[in-house]
Amino acid sequence: MSETDTNQIKNEAQQNELPKDTPEPKAFKPKPDELVRIAGKQLFYQRISACCMVVIALCVLFAVLKVVPMVETTLAHINDTAIKAQESLVQVDEMTDGLNEASKNLNKLVDENAEVMTDAVKSISEIDFEGLNQAITDLQGAVGPLANFFGKFR
Repeated sequence: MSETDTNQIKNEAQQNELPKDTPEPKAFKPKPDELVRIAGKQLFYQRISACCMVVIALCVLFAVLKVVPMVETTLAHINDTAIKAQESLVQVDEMTDGLNEASKNLNKLVDENAEVMTDAVKSISEIDFEGLNQAITDLQGAVGPLANFFGKFR
């Protein structure tokens, strides 16, 4: 730092000083009565604060003692339900596999017996139902008088 800088700083400091005839400002000095009153207010608010802290602590204690075990029980039930659901899914998978196997067996049965079934359907379609009905009617006509005749001996 140069000498001119030092002189400039001293000049600024002298300008900022209060004149010698300016009286010293009086410091605030509270009276003892006011100190007691302020201390009483502080004590009152500290007691309110302490009561609030006790209430908060009791709420936290309630939560720990009541709510946490209920949450644990609920989570245990959820876990049991999830295990049962998993077991059910395994059973459904097994049942699906069984149905697939049964379907394959049915397809195999149909494939093996397709020709026999076709022949049976063809034979059934070739039956002369009108001729059969006529034969039944003729049989009733022939057997009916015999049945009446033998019915008299009862």
